[in-house]
Amino acid sequence: MFRLPFLASIIFAPLLSLAAPLNERAANPTVSISSGRIIGTATSVSNQPTVTGLVNAYLGVPFASSPPLRFAPPAAPEAWTTPRVAQTLPPACLQQFSTGSSGALEKKYFNNPSLAPPAESEDCMYLNVFAPQDASPTNLKAVMFWIFGGDLEFGTASLAYYNGSSLAVNEDVVVVAANYRTNIFGFSNSPQIPFGQQNSGLLDQRFALEWVQQNIKHFGGDPARVTIFGESAGAYSIKQLLALPPSPLPFQAAILESQQTLIVGNGLTAYEQVLAHFGCALAASPIDCLRKVSGTDIQTYIAQAGLSFPPVEGDGTYLASQTLPSIVSGKFADVPILIGTNANEARVFLAVAGLDNGTNIVDDVLGLVGLNVSTIEQSIGATYAADIVDNTDLLVSQIATDLLFTCTTQTFSSAIQAAGRQPVWRYRYNAAFADTSLFENAGAYHTSEIPEVWGTYPTSTQYGSVTPDQIALSKYMQGVWAGFAKNPTAGPGWPKLGSNGGVELGDLGNAAENATGERTVALSEADYPCALYDPILLAAGLAY
Repeated sequence: MFRLPFLASIIFAPLLSLAAPLNERAANPTVSISSGRIIGTATSVSNQPTVTGLVNAYLGVPFASSPPLRFAPPAAPEAWTTPRVAQTLPPACLQQFSTGSSGALEKKYFNNPSLAPPAESEDCMYLNVFAPQDASPTNLKAVMFWIFGGDLEFGTASLAYYNGSSLAVNEDVVVVAANYRTNIFGFSNSPQIPFGQQNSGLLDQRFALEWVQQNIKHFGGDPARVTIFGESAGAYSIKQLLALPPSPLPFQAAILESQQTLIVGNGLTAYEQVLAHFGCALAASPIDCLRKVSGTDIQTYIAQAGLSFPPVEGDGTYLASQTLPSIVSGKFADVPILIGTNANEARVFLAVAGLDNGTNIVDDVLGLVGLNVSTIEQSIGATYAADIVDNTDLLVSQIATDLLFTCTTQTFSSAIQAAGRQPVWRYRYNAAFADTSLFENAGAYHTSEIPEVWGTYPTSTQYGSVTPDQIALSKYMQGVWAGFAKNPTAGPGWPKLGSNGGVELGDLGNAAENATGERTVALSEADYPCALYDPILLAAGLAY
């Protein structure tokens, strides 16, 4: 997920509404880990009445000390002696949304739509575990570890779309979704934090993965078979994990959905502005002074001031879009990869922007890479079909989709394939369903694949109800994602890159061809605009 000048904060993973809270509690499964005993709950798959199996859900399990020391790296949680009841979704870490009308739409579309927004707190260092009821230390299952999106500025593991019950019951896997800190709380850029420890949000992700290695066996998960998967900024975080891999490697495969984030701005300057606003700039210890300020006051100020806090580059956790040296040198994690994008990623950006200023948005999108409309206007007109060129909204959406998602995925995945060390598969999500539409004519917008992968599609919304095709496609995609997690070298079921003469793109849910599954098509069906955009991306340093 990323932020553009015309939206203060977009993308992450919305969460229409799975089905309200976990329900039909039938038992209280318990697990003992090194920190203490945990009491979970057994629950059904609430939006799938024909599925009779239950899942053991452990909600709000501490993976680090919470609340953490503000701006500092995560630390181990304190042990507890009384059994800990883990039956309630934990709060989100303090989030940063835009202000004004665009901020209201961001929250509507991305902060648990149709449900109450999640609670927020700095006491947020928790994760959720969903395990099949027969999972045990003697019957280990493959593990799927989720990293949520939100442009590294908002998001939480506790949104309804990230309820792992369906994946766990239907696909016989253990699912883990962990919180991590975002915005200033995850990426303060404070010079008082030692270099290498400033990206506390990315360190939270790595700390949670380490927790999985140490503890997931007690829940019935196999620490040797962990697949990381994530969307938008979550997938972008996975790109950092691949390019700067921990040792020993805590995962065996990776799935990247719509990887991207484009936080712009100077994080140190923004941090210094926060210090000045709260009277901490001249304190003996500015960071200690800021740690005494109310977290919600800081949250309110950075939103109102429109401040951005990009991660610090080159610290061992973050390379931004400069991963090519890692790929070429062989440092890049040698694991199978499934990566893809959605056909209409950027339509949600227009919806958040109000769908009423197309020309300005084109300028903003191209301005990210130092261009304007007139520079490539003729080339754009020759690239896209007339029905797109003649519709400003569709044209703007397609430019942003291809420039920021399709073509960056093409260059990145092609570089990995060309290095010849690991298999890579690509997909394109090409489905649109009424019940998961957040706005009219939404198409296959950014994040819309999530409820299909998780099986958390709502049964009904203002735009319509779930359909048999949607249920069937979700079942198929759950099988692909979980099957990849169980046996990544076998692939998702279509040719890997470089193996089939370019006919290697798994097109998922295309209503005209295969609404309930996959058809393999030529990569050029998605990549045809990249001849125009690849040189731009290379010059802007966004290609890898």
